Amino acid sequence: MKRNAFIILASLAIFTTLCALPAAAQNKAPDQKTGEVVYIAYPVQITIDGKFDDWAGIPNQKVTTGPKISPISSQNKSFDFSVAADDTNLYVYMHSVDSKIIAGKHGKEFWNEDSLEFYFNLSGNLTTKKYAEGIFQININGTNIGKPAGTPSIIGTNSQNVKVTAQAVKTADGWAFEAAIPISGIKPEHGLTIGFQAQANGATAADRDSKLIWSKADKNDGSYGDPSLFGKAVFFKVGSADVPAAK
Repeated sequence: MKRNAFIILASLAIFTTLCALPAAAQNKAPDQKTGEVVYIAYPVQITIDGKFDDWAGIPNQKVTTGPKISPISSQNKSFDFSVAADDTNLYVYMHSVDSKIIAGKHGKEFWNEDSLEFYFNLSGNLTTKKYAEGIFQININGTNIGKPAGTPSIIGTNSQNVKVTAQAVKTADGWAFEAAIPISGIKPEHGLTIGFQAQANGATAADRDSKLIWSKADKNDGSYGDPSLFGKAVFFKVGSADVPAAK
């Protein structure tokens, strides 16, 4: 009996230790500081094929807040995203819960219908209020769903200067995409901080009637004109023991 009791106690101790492991040890990067800092897992190999299996272990961040919440709970109530990188590309995964996708109704004004946006500031100046080289907004819209992986239909501030490869697909509860963006002007290293933002535009019938925003600094949808409203993204080398602070 004593031997069995010892085995049970030892097993419980091991179980408790495993459950106490920090998120950084369980995943390829730490979880976000909500609306402020997200960690970019690297080096991670992502294939742009719309299957998403290679995102396993990369923390997924859910967003339900913004200046305009959807009037219909099944449409555009939330979106989630993940970020990763290798030596040559930044990778972004985004997914929207959306029971009715509105797309192709507003010409090139994709912001006025179901679309997902991400922003990066690679310039080194994270407090600038003006767009410059290395700072860009990428809006990927629902018209890209089902198209082969390649160059998507996009808009966004400085988007014409960025070569984006993406594939968007319909999901059981909405739609999602994964995208690759060539890294320019920086070299990924553990602790390097860049600017980042993620947003979702939603339409339940015709025109946009919801707007969700990740960065807490952007309260009134101003990131398309002011990059100082972005949050921060910190490169995290997979397997590292320390969690670097955003700079």
